[in-house]
Order: sequence, then structure tokens, then C-alpha cells
Amino acid sequence: MTDVVVRAELRKPYEDEPRAPDRIVSGPHEACDLADGADQVGEFARTLEWALLLLRTLERDGRDRAPEDDLNGLHALVRALDQRLIPTLEGVRDAAVRRYRELGGSYGSLAKAMGVPRSTAQTRSTALLGREPSAHERWASGQ
Repeated sequence: MTDVVVRAELRKPYEDEPRAPDRIVSGPHEACDLADGADQVGEFARTLEWALLLLRTLERDGRDRAPEDDLNGLHALVRALDQRLIPTLEGVRDAAVRRYRELGGSYGSLAKAMGVPRSTAQTRSTALLGREPSAHERWASGQ
């Protein structure tokens, strides 16, 4: 078994946002191997960056009506988020919750992590464990 080190660092906030720790995970390369998923992870990061840049640019413009190019950009953004990024992030979350429960994590601790009541965490976990992993969840766990 290899050791994985997790530490938190405080980074400068953007504008007036509160300081939040960034978690940095480091360990042997084999422990962090993404195999074929590295390209997809990079694509998701670029999509998120594009989303934030587009939304913040449009907000700063302050117009009531957007030009056709902006509407097309927003259309493409919503499509990328709803059809690719959000389902994949849900798969990552589901894989983490499933593995957490398989390793004996409690409903109370899971509830704290999810920011929900214990009963909600139990209901979500039970529903998740009662079905087969989705394609996105299998991708996240490297299956």
C-alpha cells in the first residue's frame, strides 16, 4: 500500500471571497494514475474555465439583450454542462459516496460531508448502493 499525503494551503481569495483551503493530494505517480481519463479531466477544467469567463464577461457587459454570438455561446455552455460536465461530476460524487460506505463510513459523517441531515444522507446512500454504478461512476473509479 502506498502513502498519499493530503495537506491544505490557504490561497489568496478572488476579490472579497472568503479564504478557503485548497486540498493538495500528492503521492506516488502510480497512486494517482488517471490512465485514459487525463484528457477528459483537462477538458472539464477548460469547460469550467470557459463557463466562468463567459458568464462573468456577459455580467460585466450589463446589456439587456445579448448579441447572437453570446446566445450561441451560452447555448453551447448549457449543453456542455448538462450533457457532459454535470453528469460526470455526479458520477465522481457517486463513486466517492459508494466507496465511503463500502469502507464503513457512517451516515452521520456522510451527512456532515454532504451538508444534509443524517436521514437524507442515509436515503441517498441506500438508493445509490441499491443500483448498479452509472457509466460516469465507473469512469470515475477507473472501471
